[in-house]
Amino acid sequence: MPTYDYECKDCGAEVSDVFQKVTDPELTVCPKCFSESGLFKVITGGLHGFMAGSETIGGLADKNTKKYKSQINEIEAIKKENTPEKEKPFHHRYGNKSIKQINNMSNEQKTRYIMRGE
Repeated sequence: MPTYDYECKDCGAEVSDVFQKVTDPELTVCPKCFSESGLFKVITGGLHGFMAGSETIGGLADKNTKKYKSQINEIEAIKKENTPEKEKPFHHRYGNKSIKQINNMSNEQKTRYIMRGE
């Protein structure tokens, strides 16, 4: 059962931790000055936030991602610029022959290709 806090508009009295069901009527009479219309509910955290339709952490993260998408894209672009390129594959280091073409060469042809580029 949730707890509620009340405050009096007239005298400023505070009534804390009142156990009530969500469906129970609100308190209206102040216990200090006995004003019949001075008491009002004070909104606090806890269960009230969930009952009022608060969102999940995942939902808020998705909203923030959409909201700051351009900034995220800029950061990712900067990261890509600053990361070194991976080493080129074997066939690019030794000219424009593919690995398949090099594998079909004899050992003498491979040596000549590597040493002279022929």
